[in-house]
Amino acid sequence: RHCKRFSIFWNELSSLVEAMNWSSVINVMKIDVSKNDVPHDKINAWDLPSVYYFPAGEKEDPIEMTTVTRKDGNPQSDYDEGLSWVTSGYDLVKWMVNQGKLDLEFLSKLDSPSNSNEQNVEESEEK
Repeated sequence: RHCKRFSIFWNELSSLVEAMNWSSVINVMKIDVSKNDVPHDKINAWDLPSVYYFPAGEKEDPIEMTTVTRKDGNPQSDYDEGLSWVTSGYDLVKWMVNQGKLDLEFLSKLDSPSNSNEQNVEESEEK
């Protein structure tokens, strides 16, 4: 049930990355661990869904998205809730930004409308 719900948010993240023109530098992928091996020693996919962020140049050290620990909650409740705090693809983007590994200035240039217009002009001039 969690994986099906999370799949919606994962698809939203993919759409956001594409809409912001970030797909040239950010790859959104999902692996069905019931049918595939996980190709990384530092990934523990026993808890599902599991989300990992691989910053550029740091592929050997993925960052795992973890549960939110509540001050008055007990560890079992936090575990049971898992990643229920994620309610949209925007939450996933916000989490990635909060890791402090994204070059936001570079990404904002990819997203700017003037960038796409300049690219179209350059392509036209080359023809």
